[in-house]
Amino acid sequence: MTSITSLLVATDFSPVGNNAVRRAALLAHEHSARLHILHVVKAAGCKPLRDWLYPTMDIELRTAQARAALQRAAVEITATYDVTPTVEVVAGDPFETLLRSSDRADMVLLGQRTRGGLGGLLVGGTADRLLRTCQRPVLVVRTAVKQSYRRVLVPIDFSGSSDAAIQVAAQIRREAVLEVFHAINSPREVVLREADVPEHIIRETRLMEEAGTNARMRRKVAGLGLDCTPMSFALAYGPPVKSTQRHAQRMGADLIVAGKQSRSTVSGFLLGSVSSRVLSETACDMLIVPQPRDSSPAQATATVAPRLKSEAQPDNAALAQSAAAHAGALTHSHWIHNTARFMPRRAS
Repeated sequence: MTSITSLLVATDFSPVGNNAVRRAALLAHEHSARLHILHVVKAAGCKPLRDWLYPTMDIELRTAQARAALQRAAVEITATYDVTPTVEVVAGDPFETLLRSSDRADMVLLGQRTRGGLGGLLVGGTADRLLRTCQRPVLVVRTAVKQSYRRVLVPIDFSGSSDAAIQVAAQIRREAVLEVFHAINSPREVVLREADVPEHIIRETRLMEEAGTNARMRRKVAGLGLDCTPMSFALAYGPPVKSTQRHAQRMGADLIVAGKQSRSTVSGFLLGSVSSRVLSETACDMLIVPQPRDSSPAQATATVAPRLKSEAQPDNAALAQSAAAHAGALTHSHWIHNTARFMPRRAS
């Protein structure tokens, strides 16, 4: 997605649905994008007696009421955000309608009623199905709209989907602080300690790992054609989900932008993927970005292979032996001491 030109927001007229509409209106204003507001009337909601006496009366009444409500919302949005949205009320299946309509938008927005799992998303189980299958970025809105996003966190794993997340975050951030984050979930230090490797060797090993990962993060961003200057970069050790949550709280993030692996469109998104777990447990808004459709297998392999290699379980004996063999070299080499230890910073 090179630019944000069209937004689709679905609402059920609940407070969180209205928050999603307002966030969509603010984004549309910031990006001079088209805004389309959609409400789906479930045809299966008709009362049996009315359905028997007047088959279409209930749907027509609710459709007319919803259309009037959307028109009032459109007037408010035009006055507040200087955006003139289009509105649509459709009778049918919410999931099928949203999925079909998403093809005409660059981004889809939904509200969330409660924390603690995907079951609380707007229109019940519709949103989790949409998150699994939609090929557009989906922004889950949890918070009231007070201002533009100010602190945007992008957790990455060097995959094609996190590449897409970085690019979308760069588009959406405007004046916000954008921080690219990676969690190092490696048993290397534990293995070295169990092998009684000297503490200074362990510190040097960690410094090298941090410096290498930091450089790799910057190369990744630069390779996507983006300017690293206005971005911050941060690392943490530990499981990706918990590390991302802690870092989001520490920096006061009001938006997390995360990639979704292509396998998530089948089952992975509900079966414990990092993005889904962060979404279910974090308090701020979250934008889920799918891997682009045009990603070629060769590109995907080239992107994912280094990550898989770095996450492979090491041979403990070989690792300890290697650390011991290079202890002297690490102790006497001076270049690493001239490498500033990476610390998270924010762009000025």
